[in-house]
Amino acid sequence: MTGLLNVTVHTSAEEERVSAVAEIIRGLTADQKTLSPKFLYHEEGSGLFDEITRLEEYYPTRIERSLLDGFGAEIVREVRPHEIVELGPGNSAKSGTLIGPALEAGVLKRYIPFDISESAVREGAQALFDAYPGLAEIAAVVGDFERHLSAIPQPQGTRLIAFLGSTIGNLHPEERSRFLREVRALMPRSEDALLLGADLIKDTRVIEAAYNDARGVTALFNLNSLKAVNELLDVDIDTSLFRHCAVFDDEHSRIEMHLEATADVAFTLPGSRDTVRVRAGETIWTESSYKFTKDGFAETLHDAGFGNVRWITDPEDMFGLVLARP
Repeated sequence: MTGLLNVTVHTSAEEERVSAVAEIIRGLTADQKTLSPKFLYHEEGSGLFDEITRLEEYYPTRIERSLLDGFGAEIVREVRPHEIVELGPGNSAKSGTLIGPALEAGVLKRYIPFDISESAVREGAQALFDAYPGLAEIAAVVGDFERHLSAIPQPQGTRLIAFLGSTIGNLHPEERSRFLREVRALMPRSEDALLLGADLIKDTRVIEAAYNDARGVTALFNLNSLKAVNELLDVDIDTSLFRHCAVFDDEHSRIEMHLEATADVAFTLPGSRDTVRVRAGETIWTESSYKFTKDGFAETLHDAGFGNVRWITDPEDMFGLVLARP
C-alpha cells in the first residue's frame, strides 16, 4: 500500500448486531412480515449475490458495467472531480472505471468509500492502491447510509458521488426522496455531480426472470436471510419450510421478493415468551426492487434539488446511468 489510508468507523459490530435484532423483531411481528434486504447478504449471501451477477438472466450488473466501461472516462472528463465519494462500494470492484480516468486526467486527489463493512473497505483500498499507484489518499467511512451520511468528510474541491448497482431501487419512495435530499446536502458546488445506476421499466417477463433464475441461485440468496435470523436471534427456523417467490407489482413498478411458508412455522423471540407464527401460505417480504421511467426518476431528482439530469443507457433502454447536478 503506497497511498494514505484513513478509515473512520461510525458504527461497531455490536451496535449493528443490536440494531439488526431490533429490526428483525419489528419486521417479523408486523402484519405483513418483513426482513430488510441487508440480511440477504449475511455471511455467504455476498458470495451468492456475486454469483447472481454472472447469471445470464440477471442483466443489471452486466449492463451497468458495460456503461461504466464505455462512458466512465467521458463522465470524468465532464465532471473533472477532485474527489470521488462512492456509497456502498463493497470491495470497490467497479470503482476503477471512474478512478482510473480521473487519475489519468490529473484531477483526482482522494477517494472516499462509504460502506457498512470495514473489512470490505480495507480490502477494496488495498486493491485500489495496488492497481493505481497514483492514488494518493483514501478517506474511508464505515457506517450505515441511513444514519451516518453526514460523517462523510467536507469536500475538498469538485465532488462526484457514485451510488451504483441500482441500489436506489431498494428504497421505497419516501426513503428514496429522503436519501437523495441527504446526498444533495453533501454537494455544495454547482460543479458537483451524482452518478446513479437505475433499472428501467421493461417487459415484465425479463424482469421476473432476473429474480427467478433457472439455477435457483436467487432462491438460495433469498433463503439466506433466514439464516441471518437464526444466528442473530439464536433460533432454529427450518429454511426448508419456505420457498422463494419473486413477482412484479405493476401498480408500484417494483419486483417483490418474498419467502412463502409451505407449512406453519413458529419460534420464540429471545428474552421473551412472545412467539412469532408464520402460517402456511403467509409470506415474509425480503426485498423490493423498483424499476423506473426516465421522466419519473428525473422528477424525483428534481424534487430532491437536482436541476440538471442526463441519462446514459444501453441501446434497448434496459438500464441507465444518471448523471445529476445541483
